[in-house]
Amino acid sequence: MTPPRAALTILADDLTGACDTGALFAAKHPVPVTVWPRAPVPAAARAVDTETRALDGPAAAQRAAEAVAAAPAARIFKKIDSTLRGHVGPEVDALIGATGATGVLLSPAFPARGRTVIERMLMIDGVPITETAFQRDPDLPRSDTGNVVDILRPVLDRPLAWIPLDQVRAGVDALSARLVRLRGTVAIADAEIDADLTALVDAALAVEPSPLLVGSAGLARALAARLGLLIERVALPCASRWLIVAGSRHPSTRRQIETARAAGLRVVAASEHPESDRRTVAARLAAEAMRALEQERFDLVAVTGGDTAISLFEALGAERFDLVGPPAPGLAFGWLRSPIHPDLPVVTKAGSFGAPDLFVSLRNEALA
Repeated sequence: MTPPRAALTILADDLTGACDTGALFAAKHPVPVTVWPRAPVPAAARAVDTETRALDGPAAAQRAAEAVAAAPAARIFKKIDSTLRGHVGPEVDALIGATGATGVLLSPAFPARGRTVIERMLMIDGVPITETAFQRDPDLPRSDTGNVVDILRPVLDRPLAWIPLDQVRAGVDALSARLVRLRGTVAIADAEIDADLTALVDAALAVEPSPLLVGSAGLARALAARLGLLIERVALPCASRWLIVAGSRHPSTRRQIETARAAGLRVVAASEHPESDRRTVAARLAAEAMRALEQERFDLVAVTGGDTAISLFEALGAERFDLVGPPAPGLAFGWLRSPIHPDLPVVTKAGSFGAPDLFVSLRNEALA
């Protein structure tokens, strides 16, 4: 049976990415998130985690194309990591073929988290990504410059174009005309502030047929606003007993779990398994979380890191997430549906951002 055609399907390569992006579109209805190869859920807006970050390029491309066939939609949004981790080139190439897109508009910028693209250079808090700790990430494409065009050229067999900031800010009519002229290419756009991403979305939607939109949660937020689906923030349920499952070893996450422990929150963390690779650690953390859930009652589970999120999802035999919105920028809150815990409240977060008191502040706000 052919799955129903949705107004929007978000394709992401890991679970936290699917969640933090999908949550932005939950203003009218919860957004269901499924994990490949589970069948997508009928909904006006839905997200699919293709779990392609850990695959090789050809396998990731094939699965991305298969995901389009399994989850047809009037519009596809390809969610990518704001630091270009994963197989952006092969997946975009496959999606062009699978969707019949006449063009692509791509920007990984996420100004709310300090990720910008200026003169084609990917910047983190104003510093080229090649000069930050992200350069040591094994999932990051190798690059000497951080130039987005140069990063994608070897892995994307399509003509590439560049839209500089002055053209992004030239007005919708001029920018949409530029997109028409760039049909047949992957147009990589500069973006420094949220208004730049809004301009890109407005111009893309003014073109018929619209280009395939590829970006991080920053571009997704602009699309959600223009579709009338954006929810900026949602309150967490009153929850005093938190279980934090922290798979990321990023310094931001380490500071957050130290603060959470000091405040009396229960934490299981990757730092307790320093000798193992991250996927082994994620499986161990999921097993520890399962034991904790069997032994104690928790009002909410917070999970950081895509590997850990998917390991816990699978350990629980979950069918989907039903997202209701972001409790803070870059986070997602929803209900995990599984036979073991049919209505488990869960917050997901990527590992590389957030203030040290993030979890404690969220807990305190929920209790206020």
